[in-house]
Amino acid sequence: KTQCLSFFFPDWQIATLALLLGGAAIILIAFLVGLISICVGSRRRFYRPVAVMLFAAVVLQVCSLVLYPIKFIETVSLKIYHEFNWGYGLAWGATIFSFGGAILYCLNPKNYEDYY
Repeated sequence: KTQCLSFFFPDWQIATLALLLGGAAIILIAFLVGLISICVGSRRRFYRPVAVMLFAAVVLQVCSLVLYPIKFIETVSLKIYHEFNWGYGLAWGATIFSFGGAILYCLNPKNYEDYY
């Protein structure tokens, strides 16, 4: 008699993965828009859309990074202390840097563009 193993992940894992990948895709799009705006020479026009995209990515990533440990601790059968892998810290670092980039894009560009 063989045991049937389920290859499906719980819904919270799929939601966490979707939120993280969605945030990463938005950051990639924001990076490409920023890069294209530098090459075209119309940086000022794209400041606000890039900032909005970065803030949206930060919201998605923070939601996933808060959801993951809460649901993980709920599903563990052994109630012991868990340390998360370095990837969890790396994701928080990326989220913090994305938030910093969004704030920098929100600064008044009219005063600083003359220096470039």
